[in-house]
Amino acid sequence: MGTLDQHACQKRWCSRSKRWWNPELRNLRKALGKARRGWRVAGISRVQAARWELRRAIRKAKRDCWNRFLREGKGDDVWTAAGYTEPRISRTGQALVLEDGSVAEGHYDREQAIVAGHFPTAPPGGYDPAPGGWAFRQVEGKLVGTLLGKASNTSAPGDDWISAGIFKVFWQWDDEG
Repeated sequence: MGTLDQHACQKRWCSRSKRWWNPELRNLRKALGKARRGWRVAGISRVQAARWELRRAIRKAKRDCWNRFLREGKGDDVWTAAGYTEPRISRTGQALVLEDGSVAEGHYDREQAIVAGHFPTAPPGGYDPAPGGWAFRQVEGKLVGTLLGKASNTSAPGDDWISAGIFKVFWQWDDEG
C-alpha cells in the first residue's frame, strides 16, 4: 500500500466530484453562498434567484454531459449507458458468496452460505458443561420462535450484525408459531 501512496496521486472526493461539474457551476455556487451571507441587505429574492440559477445550470450541465456521452460512446459504452437508465434496487447487505466463489442464488444456497460463514463447525471432542446453574439449560425452539417473531427485522443484537430479518427468513415456523 505504501508504494501506491508514493507513486499515485490521491484524489479528494466530494459532492462536486462529478463529470458534469464545471467552473461555471463553481462560480454560481460561490454567488449563491455570497447571496446567502448578505440576504439581509439585498433581500431574500436575491438568494432565491441565485438558487434557481444554480439549479438551472446544474440541470443543463447534466443534460449536456449525458448527451456528450451518448454521442461519443463506442462499443460497450452503450451498455454502460443502459445501466444508468435502469432503476437501482437499494439493498442493505452484500451478496452472499459461497465457498467456491459463486454468488448464492436460491433459498438453499443462501442458507448454506450463512451457515458456512457464521456458524463454524464445533471442534472435535466432547464437552460436558459444569453441573448446576441456568447457563446450560436447553432452549426450546418454540421460545426462540416466539422471541424471533417479536424482534424487529432491522435489529441486529449480536456481534456479527446479522439482522433478525435474515433469521426470520430461514426460521422453520411450526404450526403453532
